Amino acid sequence: MTDTTVAFGSYLQEHINDGLDALVDRVFQESPGYRSQGVDGLHQTMYSTLLLMCNALVTGSEETIVSRLTNAGADRAQDGYMIDDILIAIRHVRNFVWDRAEQFIAAGAALLPADARALEDLLHLMSRTLMLGYSQTYQQTMQAVAQQAAEIEAQRYTIRELGTPILPLYEGVIALPLVGAIDSYRATQVLERLLEAISEKQADIVILDITGVPVVDTGVANYLLQTARAAQLIGAQVVLVGIGAEIAQTLVQLGVSLSQLKVYANLQAGISYALGQLGYKITAS
Repeated sequence: MTDTTVAFGSYLQEHINDGLDALVDRVFQESPGYRSQGVDGLHQTMYSTLLLMCNALVTGSEETIVSRLTNAGADRAQDGYMIDDILIAIRHVRNFVWDRAEQFIAAGAALLPADARALEDLLHLMSRTLMLGYSQTYQQTMQAVAQQAAEIEAQRYTIRELGTPILPLYEGVIALPLVGAIDSYRATQVLERLLEAISEKQADIVILDITGVPVVDTGVANYLLQTARAAQLIGAQVVLVGIGAEIAQTLVQLGVSLSQLKVYANLQAGISYALGQLGYKITAS
């Protein structure tokens, strides 16, 4: 650093508060990320950044500025700042420094071309360091998010498989035991899983066992009918088993008709019917 550069560093430090409020206001208005800091927090951030530059100009050492701004960039990425936030802050800090340089010259100082290049190089170093710290942490964060999303999707698939187990009973016959409440989301899962299984196993008959479903209302009945229609469209017949006395009474009171389905009291009866449709029967040995 030349004497002039050192002198400008001292001048910048002495006049660091001149126009600082305006700098903070411009960044605050344009950057949603920095705006989340609040005015006081943003003021401290801008002041600290400019003070780092002053110290680098006066001492000629760039180690502190590289270390601090690398960490600052990483912090911005972790805090959810967007790249535009970083670019806005860099642009306004750069303008602020060059405005002070013009005032320095207007006060009678001489800023030689070599000094101007050194000043620009330092600004470039600050920008590059901040961006590097930001981008490295941002990439790591995105990789972590992608990995987490993949794990969640894998868990969803596992839950889906466990929640809708397809049981092959005999060639051409599969069973789907349902346990727990059925809402629209789960009904969609059941339908998708069942249609996949029918195609994969070339099933002719599907036994839906609702013994473990605590409540069968109009909505659940409609889901079951939709499932039956969809299965029939791809060549499979749906047999419904597991309707107890309480559920049967509820369906009668609601006026729900399951006439489109073959209905049996329990799984054993449903299996006997399915095998009979295929030309088989269960006999004692």
